[in-house]
Amino acid sequence: MRSEADKAYLANKHKGGEANAKGGLYEDCYAVFQIVSCIAKYKAALEGVALQTQLEDTFVDDLLIAHPDKNVYHQLKNTQSLTWNTKSSDRTISSDFENQIKDCQDRSEAFALKLVYSAANSNVGENIPVSIQEYTTAEFFPYEDDLNGLILISEEFIDALRQISVNGSSATIDDLANVAQVFLGVWRGYGSNHRVSLSEIVASAEKTRHFNLNIFADGTISAACREVLDKIEGLRYYVSGRMFYWEMGDFTGSCPWPEGKEQEIIDKRPKTRRELVAIL
Repeated sequence: MRSEADKAYLANKHKGGEANAKGGLYEDCYAVFQIVSCIAKYKAALEGVALQTQLEDTFVDDLLIAHPDKNVYHQLKNTQSLTWNTKSSDRTISSDFENQIKDCQDRSEAFALKLVYSAANSNVGENIPVSIQEYTTAEFFPYEDDLNGLILISEEFIDALRQISVNGSSATIDDLANVAQVFLGVWRGYGSNHRVSLSEIVASAEKTRHFNLNIFADGTISAACREVLDKIEGLRYYVSGRMFYWEMGDFTGSCPWPEGKEQEIIDKRPKTRRELVAIL
């Protein structure tokens, strides 16, 4: 049973968290990083993973990622000064983690806790209190004023994005940033407290016209369409995921596939790059 003091504390904590929830760039960027990382890890089972922010009646409440085997509760701290305990209050990060452990154990829940922090010189990762060590990790995640800037300085973020990019290790930073920006927009479209599965997030992202991931099944090109394309001198082309990619000399391009374009190519039978581009 919750004490009245705990109820009041959690109500105030949730109220403050909601006020900062989706407006917090640090929280949103970390959520996108986790979305991308989880897509790479669970490509064949996206429906088995879900994310939720600002959990009510929860001590470690900023982000919950429900993995197939356990729930991971995150507390995010974008501050330059951070400690597990403070002398001025009995409500500390450490006490929140202790209470969260008790709640999860009372529910016989498979779980883990994580403190995510932006202070590069912090030692919280080395000084996790003994009372919470068994279930707790700390993760440094940098803060930048925009998502693109964060990607530029985070090799871990870049690696996760490349794992789901159709171009893999050859993907440009701009390509990777575009993927991340799509997910940022999708994530911000969900309200606080709404639990959303990875499959829902990917489905929403897929509505963006030129969005493509290596988890999408490759589209096909019919024999009749290939017959037309193969007669265009110098044209190289392929379909990857849901996009058609083409190259002719120094000219390259891409477009969603097929979106009616295959039949139009068959009907109009373009013979030059100009005629093909007019269709694509």
